[in-house]
Amino acid sequence: MQGLRAVQGRAIPGWIVSVLVHLLLLVACAMGLQSCQRSVGEDGAGDFRDVGLVVKSSDSTSDSASATDNTPPASQEIPQPVSAAETHDNQAIDQLLSLPDSVGPRILGPGARAPTSPLADPSQLLPRSALSGGPPLAGLRKGETQFMGIRDKGTRFVYVLDRSGSMAGGHALEMAKADLLSSLQHLDETQQFQVIFYNVRHSLLTLGGRTTLHRATDINKTLARQKISAVTPDGGTFHFPALSKALSFDPEVIFFLTDADANSSIHPGDMERLTRRNRGRTRIHTIKFGVGAELTSTHYVKKLATLNGGRYRYRDINTFSAPRRNR
Repeated sequence: MQGLRAVQGRAIPGWIVSVLVHLLLLVACAMGLQSCQRSVGEDGAGDFRDVGLVVKSSDSTSDSASATDNTPPASQEIPQPVSAAETHDNQAIDQLLSLPDSVGPRILGPGARAPTSPLADPSQLLPRSALSGGPPLAGLRKGETQFMGIRDKGTRFVYVLDRSGSMAGGHALEMAKADLLSSLQHLDETQQFQVIFYNVRHSLLTLGGRTTLHRATDINKTLARQKISAVTPDGGTFHFPALSKALSFDPEVIFFLTDADANSSIHPGDMERLTRRNRGRTRIHTIKFGVGAELTSTHYVKKLATLNGGRYRYRDINTFSAPRRNR
């Protein structure tokens, strides 16, 4: 009893008290963990689950995406790093797409003419008159044309040109052909024409195998230029058959050009027959080529114009220069 009292009378060291407290806490924690495990097992919810995060784009409008779904939507593509070569290719494509529109000639439909085609502008095909020095026959009204300074209007024109050997002097025939082409240039598709070159014989302008009046289309005027350019001076002069043939086309206007003198004049009987056959239906304009000043005012060429409602012009071939040609 004395020994127990001695023990009871002693103070218990502090470290012993600390150890005992910590042991009691460990026992309490262990008992608590066992209680939790039993509780989880009873609920059946102790299975492990994968947890993930979903990153949604700012333009997404769906609010029903599950926070536990770790698979990104099919429409959301993860951007891949772009290599330097791909960047260069994209820049090249952008440059090609930004090129200006082609300025090459456009292909129009069948039969259409491009604005830059020579057929769209007959003046590119037909030479300018060497007499004018500027745009040929400026100031003409619709339906009008002009030949060697004589202007007239109509729908059917026949040109009768002397191509005898004497027309080789002073560029006479070349001048006549250049002015003829300028005159044809101002005809349009509503008008018709025929050209007769003559010496002792006469020849008609044949286009497409036809020797009738030709529509003044661009293609016909182009073909006429080729034929007219090939005509050369040669032979003598016989006026009547060519003029008679010209009247057979029943034109509104005849332009008649010659350099013949009085020795090859129209026989008085022939002139009377031509005038009677015409009966005032066709205006016959006449042009006389000569050398120097005109010495007579009663030339048969002038008389022919007077009898048939036409006008007369005289041209000194000494004033002519070589016609300019299209290149």
